[in-house]
Order: sequence, then C-alpha cells, then structure tokens
Amino acid sequence: MRLFLLCAVISIILLSTLAGCSQDKPVDTSVRVYTRSDACGAAETWAKYLGNSKQEDLKGIAVFGDPGLAEAVARDRSGIGFNNIGFAYDVKTGGQLAGLCVIPIDLNENGKIDADENFYNNKSALVKAIAEGRYPSPPARDLHLVTKSEFKGLSREFVRWILSDGQKFVDEMGYVSLPDDKVKQELSKLGPADPTLKMQGVITVSGAWALYPMVVRWAEEYQKAYPGVKVDISAGGAGKGMVDALNNMVDLGMISREIYAEEAGKGACWVSVVKDAVVPVTSSDNPLLQDILASGLTRQSFIDIWVTGKTSDWKAAIQRP
Repeated sequence: MRLFLLCAVISIILLSTLAGCSQDKPVDTSVRVYTRSDACGAAETWAKYLGNSKQEDLKGIAVFGDPGLAEAVARDRSGIGFNNIGFAYDVKTGGQLAGLCVIPIDLNENGKIDADENFYNNKSALVKAIAEGRYPSPPARDLHLVTKSEFKGLSREFVRWILSDGQKFVDEMGYVSLPDDKVKQELSKLGPADPTLKMQGVITVSGAWALYPMVVRWAEEYQKAYPGVKVDISAGGAGKGMVDALNNMVDLGMISREIYAEEAGKGACWVSVVKDAVVPVTSSDNPLLQDILASGLTRQSFIDIWVTGKTSDWKAAIQRP
C-alpha cells in the first residue's frame, strides 16, 4: 500500500512538472533571415522587388546557392528566405519541396489571401499565375543566355534551337515560355545560320542556378539531335556566369537578372530564353505557418524584414494596421 501511494505521489509530481514546463515555455516567433552569399539573379531580383534595392542591401545570414539556401530555411523553423521556383518546388511532382513552404504575397494588402491570390500549392498553378501576370514582376523575370560580343559557332546554333524546338520542353520543366513575338525578337539577334558549320565540339555554359535545370534539359535533347556536340554546364550564380562569359571562359553565361549597362559596355550580348520567378519561403515547421498561409505577407513586410530590419517577429510580419 505504501509503495502504491509513493508511486502515485511521484506520478503526480512528474505530471505537474511536465505541465508546468509546457506552460512556461513560450513559442519562439522570432524571424531568422537568410539571403545569398553569391552574386546571383535571385537576390538581385528579390531586392529589386523590395523597393529597387540591390543584393548588397539585403540583411540576413548569407548562404551559397539555391540548394544551400533552401536547405538552411527548411532546417530552421524560424527561417525566411527566397528561392527560384525550380528550387522551391519538386520538378517531378510539382509540389512544394519537403521542409519548405512558399509564403503567399498579400497583393491587395487586405490581410488575407483571397482566391485570386492563392496560387502557390503547386508549381503549375504558380507558373500559370506568372504567365497571366497575376504574380508580380519582379520577382517574376526573364532568364537570359549571354556571350561576349556576338553569338557564333556551335553556341549560336544551340541558342537558336532553344528558341525554336527547345521551347516545347519548357512546360514540363515548370518554366514559362516566351510569347511568340518575343521569341521572334530574340531570334533576330542571332543572325542567319551557317550551313557549313560542322556540328561537332563542346559548348561550355556556366551561371545562374535558376536557369541550370532548364539548360540541362535542353542539352540532353540537343545532344540527342546532334551526337557530335557535348554541352558542358555548371552552376554558380548569375554573377559567375557573366564574369565567365565576358572573360571568354565559357561560350554562354546563364543570367537570371537584368543585364547592367556596364556589362553591355564590356561586350555582353544576350537573348532571353524563358521566364520564371523568385518566391519567398519559410520552413514547413514554422510555428505560425497556418497564420502565415492565411494572411500572407505584404511587400512592405518583406521590406521591413530584409531591408530596414524593422520586423524581427513573425507575429509583427503578418499583422496589419
């Protein structure tokens, strides 16, 4: 009997202690901000959306590359970051990547995500919104291939193929095709084809993570059509792509932002090949996730998180005046 009473008393004490701990421990709603460490189109495009800022103006923990930033945010339940849509959604399923959740933008700033603003659940819905202009631009943008002075040789014919036959692979990869008039405009920059060109050799490409999956897909199909051609592709950010192209280190640079006047002055020649967008993301384990999905964040909320630093708490981020 005494043993029974002793066990009962211990159980009550333990339950009381655990209950007290759960009540005393507040939910952490602080915002931990992430940005990119490498010069990239995603950061530049997101910064432009936030009041024509520059990548250097963005606050946060700097992480290299789209995959690195996605992983850092997914692991941090307080985290917020931004990613190209190709690294926020699964290429095969079209659903949001495990551990990540895209933050909806409250475009009309009424404190809730209305039906016409709710297009983030899967990649195809977001791509449709981008194509129809319902998702703002920026952070929607054109993606480019750039070279030094002029497109020529094998790389020119690869780009020509991308703008013609290659466009049929855009939808399956979750990007947005260029309108027909835009395709004609970009093709005109290439000049006539060289019928004497031997389709043998290597085309080197480097640059933006945003364009990397699409160019890999194009390269697979192009190499099937022209077995004598090899396309060597590496990612590393739009800044690297531009530097490599202007220094003749690669034939083509992948660029996911606007081309700067100083780059054009150094001989940058480019064509637009496809569209996509940058999206804000948080961890799917965020303690206020359901509130965030219901109300979304406004452009000003993002500015106060990344640029001014006025907002450092998720409750304040979703609060409306």
